[in-house]
Amino acid sequence: MGPDPLKTSILGRIRTYLLTGLLVLAPIVVTGYIVWKLFIFVDHLLGSTMRGSYIRPGGVPGLGFLTVLVIIFLVGVLASNFLGRQVGRILESMLLRVPVFRGFYSTVRQVGEAVLGEKKGPFQRVVMVEFPTPGRYALGFATASYAKTLPVPGGKPLVAVFLPTVPNPTTGYLLFYPEDAVIATTIRVEQAIKILVSAGVVTPDGSA
Repeated sequence: MGPDPLKTSILGRIRTYLLTGLLVLAPIVVTGYIVWKLFIFVDHLLGSTMRGSYIRPGGVPGLGFLTVLVIIFLVGVLASNFLGRQVGRILESMLLRVPVFRGFYSTVRQVGEAVLGEKKGPFQRVVMVEFPTPGRYALGFATASYAKTLPVPGGKPLVAVFLPTVPNPTTGYLLFYPEDAVIATTIRVEQAIKILVSAGVVTPDGSA
């Protein structure tokens, strides 16, 4: 006796509905979780006092987050006028004289200006390079050209290429390739990130 077609149809619909619900809810839940964790981290960044522990035990939820935003805004206002810029230069020069913090501060500032500044983004273009062996290709981001600082035999300048890992593109490898070994693409940075995060499931046009 074969399986009941009606029962099979019902089970198939249930499975389809479960998968559809999972596909709809999973991105929302993951995004909400990340935003919530970030909010909690910033809200507790300045300690319980700045969260209003004097008002109620443990502080007022959200008050620390608001305080951080106000501080960032005020620093931005001060740094935008003449007096604030002068004070900032003085503090920076004092900090750069401390051997322990000098290199760390300079690196963090350069990275911050590259990521948050109004200049060209840190990822200039999406490229393809041979990795990990010849004949196999990886998607990467060209970050800078080292025409003079890192010459290779033959006088060819090197290009810095960041090869992110999958599905976490925040980590990866920094490799240096000759310009003629870097294959240009028409993929935008945000499209490449979607491809990497989805492990290739999402195509450059955004479809799966």
